[in-house]
Amino acid sequence: MDTTLIVTGAFLGTGLLAYVIVPGLLVMRDRVLDHMEKSEETRQP
Repeated sequence: MDTTLIVTGAFLGTGLLAYVIVPGLLVMRDRVLDHMEKSEETRQP
């Protein structure tokens, strides 16, 4: 019984990591890079 719960938790954790956290981090990184690019454009006359 304990082994089944551990294996199920591992599969759920891996799925959460692969489909929620990693794409979220990629989107955040993209937004930060866009913001930095726009702020550089506004500084230069």
